[in-house]
Amino acid sequence: MSHGVRASIAALTHDDVADVVRAHIALQHAAYAHLADGGHAAALWGSHDARVADLHAEVDAADAARGQGREPEALHLVARSERGAVVGLAAAFRGVGEWEHHVFGDAWRPSGTDWCLDSLYLMPGARRANLGQRLLDAAVPAGRPAYLWVIADNAGAIRFYERNGFRHDGLRGRSGPDWGDLDMLRMVRGEQGESTD
Repeated sequence: MSHGVRASIAALTHDDVADVVRAHIALQHAAYAHLADGGHAAALWGSHDARVADLHAEVDAADAARGQGREPEALHLVARSERGAVVGLAAAFRGVGEWEHHVFGDAWRPSGTDWCLDSLYLMPGARRANLGQRLLDAAVPAGRPAYLWVIADNAGAIRFYERNGFRHDGLRGRSGPDWGDLDMLRMVRGEQGESTD
């Protein structure tokens, strides 16, 4: 995807779910295959059916919330090229992922905000088109307090989030067996945006 090719960003619909799940799994595999163990890809693809069911349920919940004039508890965005291919995706939600308590146990502590950037992925050819920034701004608008988890060896992603006001808050750990047991850290953007490192 060159600078001149545009992508549209929209809220996920039921028609998008199958494409987005396939793209998400492929992107996660590609992003971390060089760091993860041999079971990482199998675990990702093994989650396919559950992800499809979960996303359909979240689309229904988001549509219901919007119909009642409320902000959805979870926001899923898909970026498509002019030819209709999925070139990026993002998701954010209110609350704390159940996996956080499972992985961190007693070491877990609140981030100070209840809005989580759960994922942001781009197809490799889309990385120079400012699409990552557009997806981030749509999922967690500038200045909105939020937190996220990032793989500690993903220096490019860490720099990107730092440019957007996120700072490592001192909580770090391993991602657990389903995610290749990778070292990861939590980054938080609050009202003051201060790092606790």
